[in-house]
Amino acid sequence: MKRRINYTWILPLVSLSAFFILVSCNKDEKIKNTQSQLIKVSGEGADAATKTTLNNLATSWVAGTDMVGIYSDKARTAANGGGSIIANTQFTAAGNGVQSDFTGTMYWGEASSEHKFYAYYPYTAGSALATEVPVSLPAAQTQTEKNSISHLAALDFLIATPLTVTSPANTDAVAGEVNLSYNHLFTIIEFQIKGSGNLKAVRLNTNTTLGFSGGSIDITQSKPATGVAYTFASQTGVSNEVTTTLTNPATLTSTNSDTKVYMVINPCVPTDNCLVGFSSDGTTWQYVTKSAPVNGFKRGVKYIVTIDAGSVEFSEVTSLTGKIWMDRNLGASQVATAADDINAYGYYYQWGRCTDGHQIITSLTSATLSGIDTPGPYFILSDSSEPFDWRTPQNNNLWQGVSGTNNPCPSGYRIPTNQEWEDEINTWTSGGFASVLKLPSAGYRTKSNGVLVQDNSGNYWSSTVAYMEYSYYLSIVSTSANTTADGFSRADGLSVRCIKNYIVD
Repeated sequence: MKRRINYTWILPLVSLSAFFILVSCNKDEKIKNTQSQLIKVSGEGADAATKTTLNNLATSWVAGTDMVGIYSDKARTAANGGGSIIANTQFTAAGNGVQSDFTGTMYWGEASSEHKFYAYYPYTAGSALATEVPVSLPAAQTQTEKNSISHLAALDFLIATPLTVTSPANTDAVAGEVNLSYNHLFTIIEFQIKGSGNLKAVRLNTNTTLGFSGGSIDITQSKPATGVAYTFASQTGVSNEVTTTLTNPATLTSTNSDTKVYMVINPCVPTDNCLVGFSSDGTTWQYVTKSAPVNGFKRGVKYIVTIDAGSVEFSEVTSLTGKIWMDRNLGASQVATAADDINAYGYYYQWGRCTDGHQIITSLTSATLSGIDTPGPYFILSDSSEPFDWRTPQNNNLWQGVSGTNNPCPSGYRIPTNQEWEDEINTWTSGGFASVLKLPSAGYRTKSNGVLVQDNSGNYWSSTVAYMEYSYYLSIVSTSANTTADGFSRADGLSVRCIKNYIVD
């Protein structure tokens, strides 16, 4: 069930500095379908602009290959009210192009009565109800080579706007017509990437659903407003990460438009920044952070993402435990070249706080404890009385998992648990810096006055709560390391190293 998608027109880009650039405003597609039985399924001769969908990509039917499924509450499979109700009846494209005749068998159920019609693409065999049409969007997608869009057709899903038609008074003599207009379910992203070396794969990660391995949709629902997503009856095997792999790797150039990679995603509204990864071999990944569109990814729209592969914010490393970590401390400009590499120290977080400015070593301090989870850019001092925490009352629910409140890590990453730190220690022979994680000894920022103390120690928060004002952390001194909850309270500023999420929370 392949479908061709070809360029028809392109609007000039207004800005390349923005992450997601909306190229056009048209989202719907009108398809002309006819067949020789007593009910003709046909499309109206609509304005050409309505056929140019997904913002400069035109969708074309392929004769003899593309099939749609049609439902009706009264139409029948045989004449004179005979046969069965039309339920997921297959109709096949008879021509090539953005409009096509469709062949199939369908009769009026009764004269002078309202018949409701629903349809979708691509056709799936079986007797599924119109309210439970199977649909999926794989998280692993494949593109043959750079700039190729041939794979998009296999990922596309269309739903016809529900239509009510009154049958003719004489159904034996008059065929009548049913004009169906199809609407796209998903969103397309075009990554434009410049740099040097090879490109094998591109990845997008958000804190919302981008792909799903199974599910169903009610195609009897009304067409949503322009750009608004359809409502799914169910989605299973959901993923916040989608990857497009190039069968033939691309060689990057200094021009973004030379290398384009396409991805189809579920319409969504991320509540945090997006993480875009790129890989030269499909195994090792480098990442940059991009802002999501203000109103999220809209249905039937194509967004352009410009990437400079030379502006890497961090890469992934796999430890001896098999877990994937960021290759540097959160806030660090580079991987540590030595245990005392100041450029690898990064930020100093009070336990449970987000990236709000307090973590910067030059941030101002405040002696007023906070009663909320997001107190602003001040490093909050706490040294005179219990609790030795920046928040009162204390909140043990912060930093718990990838979706946990105040998780400061990039999308798809989280603060490691105490057990995960202990698992890492058990694989080390000469301390944290000698490990694949290259953990520097960044010291800490004290809760008493906010001063940075650099004493050749490395101190890394875990998400695991201990007791009172304490949480567990990793302590590194020279070549030794252990986890403990003693010594620092939650008001102290320690380093953070993020781990890729493995726990469904």
